[in-house]
Amino acid sequence: MGNPIIVNNIGQYIERVRYLDEILKAKEKAEESDRLKSAFLANMSHEIRTPMNGILGFSDLLKEPDLTGEEQMTYIGVIERAGHRMLNIINDIVDISKIEAGQMEAIIKDTNINEQTEYIYNFFKTEVEQKGLKLNLNNTLPNTSVNIKTDTEKLYAILTNLVKNSIKYTQEGNIEFGYHLKENFLEFYVKDTGVGIPKDRQEAVFERFIQADIANKMAQDGAGLGLAISKAYVNLLGGKIWGNSETEEVSGNSGSVFYFTIPYQKN
Repeated sequence: MGNPIIVNNIGQYIERVRYLDEILKAKEKAEESDRLKSAFLANMSHEIRTPMNGILGFSDLLKEPDLTGEEQMTYIGVIERAGHRMLNIINDIVDISKIEAGQMEAIIKDTNINEQTEYIYNFFKTEVEQKGLKLNLNNTLPNTSVNIKTDTEKLYAILTNLVKNSIKYTQEGNIEFGYHLKENFLEFYVKDTGVGIPKDRQEAVFERFIQADIANKMAQDGAGLGLAISKAYVNLLGGKIWGNSETEEVSGNSGSVFYFTIPYQKN
């Protein structure tokens, strides 16, 4: 039999190594979190200043006495777009703050799935076509089976965030969204022919503040909170969300497809 003192010392040494390893991992995680938050705050500063500068700058131009009617409408259009962008950023910040504080709750009520998807389709159709893209909707359930109990606003927000992302990152081809009934869940999807997401980033895109840390062609205008908010909403509704995507440097973009599920609770 081994010397009990030596065995005990070895055990203590192993425990100490494990403890130090856990401390190191916790320290690295905290440093990474602080770094991402700092990058996020810096990005927010830019995101807020950009539309604000547009609003102030073009408001100033409207004071010019010799403006034509066409010029006035152009400047007003820029101000309106900048205002909408600012409002979206503020809404995202408010939502992520509520999620972080645990104050976000699901408000369950009667919801018509087909009405939701058709509204989103009609809302984005013109914007998609102006980019030279095609937008397709795939509703698979008859109207007699589409009334369920869920949070209408959060379902709308999830689908809207995913479709907006597809529009942002797709320059040619098409975008398709819809759903399928799978056992006791509705599985929604949004598919595009956009830039795609590298495999090592497919989990990270759902994390808070992550877009501010992306230093490649994926980093475009936006707070980078849409997917994090969508993930929190899906979890709140009792489902899950994931993505499947590839990027091809030589032959072109292969696009992305995002999925999420919610319980199929009929009225």
